[in-house]
Amino acid sequence: MIVWVQLPALKIHFYHKEVLTTLGNLIGRTIKLDYHTLTQQRAKFARIAVEVDISRPLVPRIWLDDEWQKFEYENL
Repeated sequence: MIVWVQLPALKIHFYHKEVLTTLGNLIGRTIKLDYHTLTQQRAKFARIAVEVDISRPLVPRIWLDDEWQKFEYENL
């Protein structure tokens, strides 16, 4: 299933295609990056579309840059 995932309060230096793709791949398989995220027009949160296996537990957060980075799954 493909879902949009928000990364609230992601530090702006992580707003790069390669980094966001890598973060998405930690959840499942990155499908698409949000245009507003790539152009850094929305610094409140980053947004990526990821294919996830919903029969398995969703990744709630990861340790990134000495703090927890939360993943918020839209419409799940």
